[in-house]
Amino acid sequence: MRRLLLTLLPKVALSRLCGLLCATPLPRGLRVRLFRWFARRYGASLDEVAGELGDFRSLQQFFRRALRPGSRPLGAGPLVWPCDGRIVTAGPIAGDRIPQVKGHDYALADLVGDAALAARLAGGSQATIYLAPGDYHRVHAPFAATVRAVQPIRGTLFPVNPPAVRCIPDLFVRNARHVFACELPDGRAAAIVMVGAYNVGGTLVTVAQGPVACGDEVGQFGFGSTVVALVGPGGPGFQALPPEARVRMGGGASA
Repeated sequence: MRRLLLTLLPKVALSRLCGLLCATPLPRGLRVRLFRWFARRYGASLDEVAGELGDFRSLQQFFRRALRPGSRPLGAGPLVWPCDGRIVTAGPIAGDRIPQVKGHDYALADLVGDAALAARLAGGSQATIYLAPGDYHRVHAPFAATVRAVQPIRGTLFPVNPPAVRCIPDLFVRNARHVFACELPDGRAAAIVMVGAYNVGGTLVTVAQGPVACGDEVGQFGFGSTVVALVGPGGPGFQALPPEARVRMGGGASA
């Protein structure tokens, strides 16, 4: 029943409407109370927020809040977690298939939309991370690399929360997404995939091409969604963690 309802729902139109509402400027006197309520309701941390709450003109700006400088020192190793959130799946890639949930997987080429890139990533490792509404919504490079291109891929906007992931086959390759095709200093292929989701008020790409240091910001989500980080075989990979394990942007992620 859940699968049928989510399939029939006009997901893209409703998400665009939600984005417009979230971008609507709020009266200054309401902002702090609303953002503090949101933080209590969804477990958002306000301790690391850069700036004053009253300066965020809309919910959209609050969702995309920056971190206070120095609040997230990077972990040791060549790989760090690209965002705050909970693990969906993480660890080695079995051939050219990525696990969505236990017993269900999808093709790497379908995710990145590029057969040549997928072939270079096959047999490497990946981390799929779900960002809940209360999480920090900026996405950072989990490795030092050169961004060769960013490809937007059209699609629908299914929710990406755990119940939806369990019931919608191939969810991450059916949703709209942005694929950052990268190359590591050792020549290996890598990628960052920002997967859109229901009620996400837009995905903002902040680095479209060129070198990025480990931990540099590459994009922002408008509400909450999913990131898939991938590295090719032949070097350090993402550590295998169980579903629902909590990770924080900047923490060491190397296996």
